[in-house]
Amino acid sequence: MANKTSILETALKVGPSCEVKSWKELKKLLLLTCNTELRSEFSRRDEKTKETRLNDFEKWLIDIYEKKTGTRLSFYEPKE
Repeated sequence: MANKTSILETALKVGPSCEVKSWKELKKLLLLTCNTELRSEFSRRDEKTKETRLNDFEKWLIDIYEKKTGTRLSFYEPKE
């Protein structure tokens, strides 16, 4: 649980300061800041279909992030 808490704390610092609006944006930032051990908590794309599916940890993280920051992360990147 310490790993998950560490990732959550990082998300709560980085997300609002970078004004992220999508899960993909936040995940990219978290993967850049986390060490290899912490990266194993995140899901990977399917090798054949290239689809991304959220795992239970990511669903938990998105839910807590919304409760703490008031920002609901979309699954897709916002179009500019």
